[in-house]
Amino acid sequence: MATEDPTPSYTMVKDDCSVQNDLTERISQFNDESNPGAAVMALFPAQWSGSVGDTVTLREDGSIALDMDGRFDLPEPFDRVAPPTLITTTTGMAVLKADHPANQTIESGFRALNIPVPEVIQALSAREAALAGDGPTIGSFTSEVLRRWSGWNEPVSTALLGDWADPLYDQGHLTPEALDKLRSEASVIHRQLTPVWRRKVNQSRLLLLDTPLGDGLALYDLVCGQAAVDPGLEAGFEDSRLIEILKALSPAERAVTLALGARGVTTWAEAAMAAGAADPERQGEKVRRKVKKLAKRITGSSSAAEEITKSGR
Repeated sequence: MATEDPTPSYTMVKDDCSVQNDLTERISQFNDESNPGAAVMALFPAQWSGSVGDTVTLREDGSIALDMDGRFDLPEPFDRVAPPTLITTTTGMAVLKADHPANQTIESGFRALNIPVPEVIQALSAREAALAGDGPTIGSFTSEVLRRWSGWNEPVSTALLGDWADPLYDQGHLTPEALDKLRSEASVIHRQLTPVWRRKVNQSRLLLLDTPLGDGLALYDLVCGQAAVDPGLEAGFEDSRLIEILKALSPAERAVTLALGARGVTTWAEAAMAAGAADPERQGEKVRRKVKKLAKRITGSSSAAEEITKSGR
């Protein structure tokens, strides 16, 4: 049984009236006269909304440009209605056969010709995926190109539909720097979609006041209703017992104790890790014992004082 040859196959156009001579000559002349970075590395018909069927050139500097003046207009036999055809000038005029499996998208054509797919091209294809609601493609672009986790899929999808690609449709040229604008817009949208209690200010995470601290206490029990003028502990907490406990702790121990109220932190070891302890297990246990000891001593003293007050002695 015959097996399919995985090696990409190419059609070399050789007749005098086709790409091999005419287009090669035009590209070579253009490259000789072009500015640094503007030389044409590849040529292909666009598949993006707003420019479908246009001839696109990949430039040496990684940018892409539409053939707006028809300088590189694809002659016959390259029917633009047919499946995509990618031509490269890096190894002569190599053209993927129309029925070749790799000749389905711009990206697959580049990979078949061993040409790295420029990120700006991947971004334009991801934009098409966003228009079509193609989640898996957006997810791949988010992780492989933008190096973001899946939680960024929604903001990236929204940003892809923004105006970052307008220069291609307005001026016929798009540079790699367009991705900086795309990343920036995605970051803004990601922050807008992030709940307030999951955001960070100066590397510290904001917390809901009902975040549980254990033993029936919540963050609300620690924080005053009014903003503190005095940055001291007394102005920041209502329960005098908690104030005494926190004042008796070192800064590092206090950080662990307060980290216990962070979202997702359920153990003292996790609190120590959140506070940056080198040995979270050991530090967490150490702080836990100290806080428990202080709480017992302070609570005992308060109870005794309260009894003395009630008895009048």
